[in-house]
Amino acid sequence: MAAMGSTINGTISRRRLLGLTGAAGALAAFGSLTSGRVYAASTLDVLMAPSPVRPELLELFEKQSGIKVRPAPYVSPTDTMGKLLSGNARFGVMNTLSDLIKPSLSEAVDRNLLRPWNVASVPNSKHLADLFKSDIMTKDGQTYSMPIYWGYNAVLYNRKFIPDSEPLVNSWGLLFDDKFKGRVAIRDDAHESIHMTALYMGHKQPLEMERSDLKEVVKFLVSKKGNFRAVWSKFAEAVQLMATEEVHAMFGWLLMRKTLQKQGMDIVGNHPKEGLLWWVHAAFIPRQAPSPEDSFKFLNFLLSAEYGAKLTESAGVLSTSQAAKDSFSPGDQKVHGYDILERGGPMVRLGLPKRLDLWLEAWAEFKAA
Repeated sequence: MAAMGSTINGTISRRRLLGLTGAAGALAAFGSLTSGRVYAASTLDVLMAPSPVRPELLELFEKQSGIKVRPAPYVSPTDTMGKLLSGNARFGVMNTLSDLIKPSLSEAVDRNLLRPWNVASVPNSKHLADLFKSDIMTKDGQTYSMPIYWGYNAVLYNRKFIPDSEPLVNSWGLLFDDKFKGRVAIRDDAHESIHMTALYMGHKQPLEMERSDLKEVVKFLVSKKGNFRAVWSKFAEAVQLMATEEVHAMFGWLLMRKTLQKQGMDIVGNHPKEGLLWWVHAAFIPRQAPSPEDSFKFLNFLLSAEYGAKLTESAGVLSTSQAAKDSFSPGDQKVHGYDILERGGPMVRLGLPKRLDLWLEAWAEFKAA
């Protein structure tokens, strides 16, 4: 398995990463079977994004294993890695954007902060789709993280107000054109918001932007600031903006789209002609995980076909497991978006900027304007 991964040599220092961002223990209890239900005998604390730890998904794992999963509040990739590099991460499993944790891998491994694993401990890893094998993170022949799910971010829009015939429907311009002034929202996040703005402005390689390029992006964002009804920072806040029809379009996530659709709203996502942002989330186990055996059980569960299919159905995001994808019919694969990379539209990986510090400075300047 290690041979399929990519060895990462770049690093981000703990001091720098912590500057950018600002215990868990196993609980003993008696396990029993009553009416076919397994009661949790231990607790696994995890730090993961919202999509993979929805209650119905965790309940499935608890019934199978007798292990209760307790999610901690997720903030951002840099916050997650900051917690890991602090040396005090006692979570059983952590996950975040694959691209953003790659540069920190060497430091985390050198400082003995990550626990290696192999196929024997995570047998479902053999079902990983070929597309994501380069996202397995390895160093010195050891495997330290595994891609779990993937998806894409775009403009979510309400068909009640914005028809599919709108000329800008497949452009990031839905968020910037003056015709939608006061009815759009973007995210309070340098990484995603600067990335999509740069694509709209014609930057083909946003990750390589220098200070002068970022100045242009900030200038443009400031000029459009009056168009934004809100700059959202929390999941519930963003969903509420659309649910109340306060905004008609916003930068959003697949789970938000799924949530709003379940509420009966005609909310869909576009495919920006300038480039759809796609991403992969990877999971890893801190060296100080209180119960490594439970951690490996959960990691293996995250790669199961049953979990992957339910993840897609409940959260709208896509599993990296080929077995999970194959559990859907070709028609359903298309409905869920598993064919997004095959549709021919431009795709841009939501990767790590060459100068993330400059991106954060630029975003702070926009917010202060």
